[in-house]
Amino acid sequence: MPLVSAAATGSPSRIVTAQHWFDFLCPFCYLAQDRNRILAERGVHVVGRGLQIHPEIGPGGSPAGPRSGPTYEYLAHEAEAAGLPLRWTDRMPYSRPALSAFEWLRTTDPEAAERFATAVFAAYFADGQDIEPVDRLAALARGAGADADGLRAALASGAAEAALAGSEDLAGEYGVAGTPAWVAGGQRAFGLRPREWFEDWAGTLTRRVVVET
Repeated sequence: MPLVSAAATGSPSRIVTAQHWFDFLCPFCYLAQDRNRILAERGVHVVGRGLQIHPEIGPGGSPAGPRSGPTYEYLAHEAEAAGLPLRWTDRMPYSRPALSAFEWLRTTDPEAAERFATAVFAAYFADGQDIEPVDRLAALARGAGADADGLRAALASGAAEAALAGSEDLAGEYGVAGTPAWVAGGQRAFGLRPREWFEDWAGTLTRRVVVET
């Protein structure tokens, strides 16, 4: 899905799209919700995409190491600034089922999929819940107004996994191997950059017409 951009003619862009890859176990992706809000408020349509960044973490998750040091101090500061509760647990979750669920939901009801993603992030980072069980994912989907029974069937049949594989293939085409990552206007942005950077980038993007082909 290449992005082709053309210079604007002085009027605001009508179509400005940023592809955004994330993983539910990534704290930087959790905080990237704040950066996506900045883009959206400035006229950029953000399309979420799932990408499992730790395939070595399988069913049941993995013990988490110490959550201390400058990186975690930075995350705590950014979470407070964004108004996002941040609670560390003693395990890293197996995120592939949740990512597969999101990708399948995105193909059926994009708005519900975005609400589901927000709920999954909150379940793990704010409430300390395990986001692997299908029952929990179905409950979060139902709370987001999505088809929970259809999601169960898609997870069982492999349709949800296939949807995630498609998102990961697309990430490879764009050279995206980590999260959070954004692709828009022929540019790639990696990592949790400062809010000011996203404000400036949104201004640049909205002065261009970005057409998906």
